[in-house]
Amino acid sequence: MSILDREYLEDYEQKERSEVEKLEMRIREGKFDFEKDRFPTDDRFVKLQKPVAVASRDSTKWERIWAQVPFCGSLILSLPPISYSEFEAWFFKKSEIPSVIDFIKDTGRLQVVLGATALQYEGLDYLDPFFEELKPPVHHTIPHTIFFNEKEIEEAKATFFTLGSLGFFDSLKETVSRQFGSGLFRYYLSFCLSAYVTLKLRHYTIVEEVEALMVDDFHEAVRVLSVCNDFIVGPLRDQRSKLVNFTFAETKSASVLPAFYRPEEVRFPYEIGKFLLKKLTYAPLGMRACYDVIDHYDDYDLQKIQESMNDAIVTNHPDIVKKNAEDLSGILDNVWNDKTIPKQIKDIRTGVPISIAAIGSAASAFTGGLEGFLAGLGFSVGAKFLDVEIEGLAETVVKFFARSYQANVYDFKKKYKDRITRP
Repeated sequence: MSILDREYLEDYEQKERSEVEKLEMRIREGKFDFEKDRFPTDDRFVKLQKPVAVASRDSTKWERIWAQVPFCGSLILSLPPISYSEFEAWFFKKSEIPSVIDFIKDTGRLQVVLGATALQYEGLDYLDPFFEELKPPVHHTIPHTIFFNEKEIEEAKATFFTLGSLGFFDSLKETVSRQFGSGLFRYYLSFCLSAYVTLKLRHYTIVEEVEALMVDDFHEAVRVLSVCNDFIVGPLRDQRSKLVNFTFAETKSASVLPAFYRPEEVRFPYEIGKFLLKKLTYAPLGMRACYDVIDHYDDYDLQKIQESMNDAIVTNHPDIVKKNAEDLSGILDNVWNDKTIPKQIKDIRTGVPISIAAIGSAASAFTGGLEGFLAGLGFSVGAKFLDVEIEGLAETVVKFFARSYQANVYDFKKKYKDRITRP
């Protein structure tokens, strides 16, 4: 017998509502720090680890989850209130739920939250294990009532429903059914409503374009409002994590926004994670690969290598979102296979013999001459040149002049040279 009956969920929802009321009270009393405090609180999760990232809607497709998990502290996955068949089509089979819960309990690297109020999960008995074992919190955002009065909120909602009745709702239902399944219409409608109210009451100029599209171009209105929710409203109201793992396609979709609304920091966590999983393990992609990478590589190193790959993309190709996924894949290959540092080290070791004069000329731009240069690299000022191992010095000098992402990738591959899968 399922525990997800109305009585159980009403009690569950009341407890969640109580937590939100406590949050509102703390905010009104000035006791909530928007920079430091997080909601839902850390104790609502299992072995939560930092940095905490949230899986975007597009990146929650199940095969994409495992490509993100090893490269952040904990990844938060939102469970929507969808039917059994829709869940299996989008996520994984019901038979896999126990192993996923075990993974969460074992590692803390994956977390789950409810994507809607508890009562919307009534009758979805296949989700019983998540409620029984994890008691996941609702992924709340800061309530509108904190910033606006009830009258303003109701007026904005009335405008939204008036405009939506002209054809926007029908278009939204069609889009959601095609991409995710009919059971998610209410789920996405609530996102659109919340996004519109925020844009309207905070006087974002783009709300005028949204309103015009809700009259003239229903499909485009759905797209723009969805992007606004992902890149403007979500980060503004979300107090759990400011780190969202958007896919390349989602990041590219932000180009429809005016320049000053687009995300300042561009990240490619899914694509880089997928690329690295193939390089770092022989296991097939999925939970097995995830376990393998977590077991054999240091967490800090994994996060650092992903950040370095991302830095390489945005540093050398700032216009990448105007291109395509094939370009991104090629860039990642070039960064991973870059022989710049090894070649330069070899050239120094086997080419013209290193001398104080040679190093001195390379370091002439640095104040303090050779001694100051070597001291900056970590060598004692009084050390004699011949006392320094040439191979180590060559590597240090080359890495000093290399871009940071090049040095980080080189160090990672050197440290794990016996583990990394050969192409």
